[in-house]
Amino acid sequence: MRIGIAGARGSIPTPTGKTLFERVMETTKYGGNTTCVYVHADDGTEHILDAGTGIRDLGVYLATQGGFNGKEGKKLNLYISHTHWDHIQGLPFFVPAYIPGNKISVYGEAKVKSIHPGTKESLESAIAEHSDQPGNLPGLLRVEGDGVRTVLGKQQEFRNFPAPLELLKGIEGYYDFIAGSTIYETSTLKVDTLALNHPGNSISYRFSERKSDGSTKVLVFSTDFEPDQNGFDDKVIRFWEGADLVIADAQYEPRESEVKINPFMAGWGHSDYRTDLQMAAAAGVKKLVLTHHEPKMGDSYHDALEQRAQQEASAIETETGRKVQVELAKEGTWYEL
Repeated sequence: MRIGIAGARGSIPTPTGKTLFERVMETTKYGGNTTCVYVHADDGTEHILDAGTGIRDLGVYLATQGGFNGKEGKKLNLYISHTHWDHIQGLPFFVPAYIPGNKISVYGEAKVKSIHPGTKESLESAIAEHSDQPGNLPGLLRVEGDGVRTVLGKQQEFRNFPAPLELLKGIEGYYDFIAGSTIYETSTLKVDTLALNHPGNSISYRFSERKSDGSTKVLVFSTDFEPDQNGFDDKVIRFWEGADLVIADAQYEPRESEVKINPFMAGWGHSDYRTDLQMAAAAGVKKLVLTHHEPKMGDSYHDALEQRAQQEASAIETETGRKVQVELAKEGTWYEL
């Protein structure tokens, strides 16, 4: 599979340039668009992780690649980690979603009463009503009410955006799933899910692709999670186990960092490079790519952070014998598995 970073910024877009207060913000190296990752599988299927502002330029690219002409149509899966603004705010500008004939499926976690208080459906009733629909995997639901379609629709209500969700004729279905489920599976590709420790939950996605030589390559996307809470770390390590590439949240400095800028914000739902490295080493991850970059920090800060992360990776290898390659996500970078 081929993986492209279309957006790696967290919280809010950060364009390069001079601000109102004469401060120059440089973000050209790591990018200013919020989270979006493109996956092109060996079988030709296309998948997108999150719909931050990076999805706008990705949509323009996809529209030039054929299949978005309103006749042949194109299949595409969009997986939402969670519906905080920085992970969905690019969807209203995603050109392929407006073209009839495209077949875009949108996946998001089912927010049901037994897991998330205040929503309208209980887990039991949702499963009873939806899980036996033709073509659905166990745990994959078609939930209305407070389902992912309704949440995305609120972003495009008239007072928020002039084009309502109903105009996105290229989207053929919205699928809510129970975290922990396998939500997509073919003879060569499987997508599994895991709930992460983040306010309101965030979903990690694991892509397992069987290659022509019988081997398996694994990509894991784990943005927006806070470590050291309620045993979540052990679950994440198991989910990362043996992965060839993990793209993981590292927005803050470690809790005990000597660097005083960009301090760790407990309870805000984000991780740090040191914790990610330790978890990746424990899981036997080959390559770790750190993402969800702090919006107030520019390229020079992230250059220094990447260097510190690589130094600590070397120290971990010396101490434990476990080698993890590490780098920061840079918008426009491609990876091959």
